[in-house]
Amino acid sequence: MANLNENPPVPDDLSGASDIVAFIERARDRGASDEFISQVLRRFGWPQRDIERAFFQVYERLTGLPIPAPPSASGESAKDAFSYLLSFFMLGLWTFSLGEIAFIWIERIVPDAAQNSYLGDPSAQLAFSLARLMVAYPVYLWLMRGLNRELARYREKHFSGVRKWLTYLTLLIVSLIGVGTLIAFLTSFLRGELTARFVLKMVVVLLIDGGILSYYLNWLQRSPTRSNINGRSRNTIGVSR
Repeated sequence: MANLNENPPVPDDLSGASDIVAFIERARDRGASDEFISQVLRRFGWPQRDIERAFFQVYERLTGLPIPAPPSASGESAKDAFSYLLSFFMLGLWTFSLGEIAFIWIERIVPDAAQNSYLGDPSAQLAFSLARLMVAYPVYLWLMRGLNRELARYREKHFSGVRKWLTYLTLLIVSLIGVGTLIAFLTSFLRGELTARFVLKMVVVLLIDGGILSYYLNWLQRSPTRSNINGRSRNTIGVSR
């Protein structure tokens, strides 16, 4: 690992992008790898986006050509937003249906003569829940497959604001549902009104909530693979988290 005789520039509002660009160029001249330089800058508090922009300028100077802008970038963002919103809607639809199916079976396995949670014909409600699950789940899988393909093909989309904002918004809603479930559980416990059926329902909700949180938190933490950029260069910018 290369030893640098000068410290990286400390980010502040007064220092311009030229400071970080000059540091990257000096470090590369002394044999430091792009990945090592990126790690050093992140540890000194530089945002990932500023590091990427500085590397863009470095490579533009090296090649003498500007980095080509992707066609219809705004259209791509709108397309990504549509895909993410639809996938999260499908996620909510199939997980709600799955929970409703579990609730119906809990009602049958642990009946309560003093309380009928499901009015009407349970078989009709079960059929409706199954229909939603059978439609929403395949659509969700298809959408996620497409999104993961895009992430594998275009590594910069790992840092997309659309991806992060919409995913964290979804995780916020899921977290609030989990917190509300725990509050309801503790309220019933403190009032001495816990029943086996109620506990089973709480377990179902928490399992679904926990599964969603675990998957998407891991999904957000995934680093882009160090694949070739456009199949022509093996020297990738060190932007893995």
